[in-house]
Amino acid sequence: MTKLDLKPIIIIVALTILFIINPTHAFSKDVTKKVIDETPLDEQITLFCLMHCIGNERKGTLKSVTVNKVNNNQYTVRGQAALRNRQVARGPLEFTVYDRTVFVNSVGTLNPKTCELRVDDVTVQNDFQDIVANLLKSQSDVVGKVVQIPNCKNFLN
Repeated sequence: MTKLDLKPIIIIVALTILFIINPTHAFSKDVTKKVIDETPLDEQITLFCLMHCIGNERKGTLKSVTVNKVNNNQYTVRGQAALRNRQVARGPLEFTVYDRTVFVNSVGTLNPKTCELRVDDVTVQNDFQDIVANLLKSQSDVVGKVVQIPNCKNFLN
């Protein structure tokens, strides 16, 4: 049995967390489009889904990324990725065999001086048989990891 390379999921989680905001604050900045345009995050989510999702119409997408200033030294970042598992039968009778989208939500704290992002929490929704959650667990607790985010200040202004 070959060992799965789960490095992309850690990057996805870390970068997603980088760009997410705490909803308890009054102001949040949606940087989803900027993240898609200026980083490889959306492509990494797509690649991850090609490797781990199932079905002939599988697709991974970055759904949202927001940033919220907590104080002068920190930002709360929230993000969501969608991993769609979909199989459509083709032929004289076309029908959907299954269609399930798993959502990965992450929250983190970004230090804008160092561009270090700490993963504070990751939740998985609609995860059939906990497949994605188990992939995350196999990465030895993504929560608590610190990742360097290049040019993080571009997303804060």
